[in-house]
Amino acid sequence: MKLGVIGGAGRLGGTTAFVAGLKGCLDEIKLMDVKENFAAANVMDMGQAFLQVSRTKVSLARDYSDFADCDIIYSAASKPISADMTDRAQELQSNAELIAPICEQLKKNCKPTTVVIISANPVDVFVYVYQKLLGWNKNQILGLAGNDTVRMKWAAEKVTGKPYGGINAICIGEHGGGALRLYENMTYGGVPLILSDDEKKEIEKECGEWFINWTNLKTATTTGYTSGVTMAAMIEAIATDSDMIMPCTTPMCDELGFEGCAMGLPVRLGKGGVKEVIDPQMSDERKKELEDVAGKIQRMIAGISL
Repeated sequence: MKLGVIGGAGRLGGTTAFVAGLKGCLDEIKLMDVKENFAAANVMDMGQAFLQVSRTKVSLARDYSDFADCDIIYSAASKPISADMTDRAQELQSNAELIAPICEQLKKNCKPTTVVIISANPVDVFVYVYQKLLGWNKNQILGLAGNDTVRMKWAAEKVTGKPYGGINAICIGEHGGGALRLYENMTYGGVPLILSDDEKKEIEKECGEWFINWTNLKTATTTGYTSGVTMAAMIEAIATDSDMIMPCTTPMCDELGFEGCAMGLPVRLGKGGVKEVIDPQMSDERKKELEDVAGKIQRMIAGISL
């Protein structure tokens, strides 16, 4: 199983490649970047690191044709985020021009069975765009959505004192500040975790303040380490055919009646990408909230001109 990384010199692409390589589930990782010297430096460094702990080989991809034998492509390609870029509309406009040429090259050089994973923001929009431009099966195109659930569980640990590892939770819908936190589905140690309204408000506050504090740092960077670990888990699940259930952005939301968009839902991951979309069993109120999210994403997609 081979992984190709577009944007392999950057913080997110490099971190994801490194964490995935440490897992030992890949035969080879190929790094490509417009900053070829930085990608080459990552290849040199990772190669020696992997010798100590993993069987994974790492190499430099100089052209998209080097991805011809890759089973998974991770595209971390993204325009630099300015310090004052605080809304998804700006990121959409900044990144849209990257999508068409990347998809053209992938379609030309890669196997039509290749799984493509995306992280560029807004990921819900770009997963849909990648799938439409590539024309490949919807289950093969997916995006990063798990960080919202990570932060919900992190906040729940802070509020309740219950260890993160025992908390099971799920966020769905739009990735980022618009994620829907399904408190009604939360468990701890396999038992329903019933939170008071005050506890829910405190979790919402913790999650909201996290985004504010991150933005206020004005680093113009993305969350490379959290996202890298989440992305690597997705890659491992596909490479090992593990049937792991985790939240991912998928255009297969149409199976639940949400047409013309992609958004975060719990899915079963394995060989070939998404094997199954798991219905989160929402109340009518929650379904209405998700319909509103789908409408927002559809409107953003409609505003794209490629």
